[in-house]
Amino acid sequence: MAPASSPVDLAGRLCGFLASKLPTARELRIDSLAPITAGNAREVWQFDFQCIDGNAPRKMSCVLMRKAAAGQLETEPDREFRIVDLLWGSGVPVARALWIDSDGRWFGRPSFIMERVAGASDLPPLLKGEAAQDSRRLALNLAGIAARLHTLEYEKLGVNFLQPTTIESAAGQQVQYWESLFLKHRMEPHPAMVAAFIWLKEHLPTARRVSIVHGDFRFGNLLYEGDRINALLDWEMAHLGDPVEDIAWAYRALWSPRAFVSLDEFVSRYTELSGIQVDPETLRFYRLLGEVKHSIISLTGARAFVDGRTRNLFLADRASTISAYLMQFLDWLPGADKKTTSTARKL
Repeated sequence: MAPASSPVDLAGRLCGFLASKLPTARELRIDSLAPITAGNAREVWQFDFQCIDGNAPRKMSCVLMRKAAAGQLETEPDREFRIVDLLWGSGVPVARALWIDSDGRWFGRPSFIMERVAGASDLPPLLKGEAAQDSRRLALNLAGIAARLHTLEYEKLGVNFLQPTTIESAAGQQVQYWESLFLKHRMEPHPAMVAAFIWLKEHLPTARRVSIVHGDFRFGNLLYEGDRINALLDWEMAHLGDPVEDIAWAYRALWSPRAFVSLDEFVSRYTELSGIQVDPETLRFYRLLGEVKHSIISLTGARAFVDGRTRNLFLADRASTISAYLMQFLDWLPGADKKTTSTARKL
């Protein structure tokens, strides 16, 4: 089935889909259907529905997440849905996963529906000086959520659909994954990126533990009200790995809360709550990997636009962003290693 061509069409599909999931429901109605501005990996719509289910009235506020035709990430909604569903009730704040259209039969592309959670997700207001008090508390609360997520006994949650890893292989698996996407989507040689991957493969750390890693853990991917975090969003990059990866990603320059909470204070709070020690060299490794990772995300989006798989103009010049990311990578290299990358620095 082709994607919905109008809100009226989408409302009709929602009615049909929900009727298939709620066989005892009658008088089902969709209200307040409206698009939500979201990222570049999917289309998001909010809506309310009401019905008579059995003999009782039922009303819910929901969000439909539909995979974009193409974008800056290559992930499947089914995986994200399963992770969020498993985390419901774990103490990690997530929206409740309700129903999934895995093959896109109803909505034209793979999609899922979640219960709507109150709160804002806008990043810019969090980074302004007038929000300092709330943003500081949010950052410290985020450290607590990281501690909770990373200390879950994931083996008991049934995450066998995630690629297994070990403390020895976690870093190498991530480097290999992002390098494979680089080789797939690059449109020019990028020798500086090649040099970055060489360095990463030569300096793989051993993790202190394996945890569920969110993969995009940061300001901008949470629903908040004041200083309260109601839900973590965007679990499409979640995997098993080294929890330090999430800490490093949270402090990338584009969304870092360092103006309110230093990285050292964030790590101290995280360690206090989790008992997980953060090795400084491992943290630096994942900060370096983060610059490469975001570069590959940009290349993936740019390639999707060049190939004509998306008309999203935001992705048209994404490849131009990677020079800044790679310069940050080179600036963070240990002094002894900068001699070996002097050629790459000039490119």
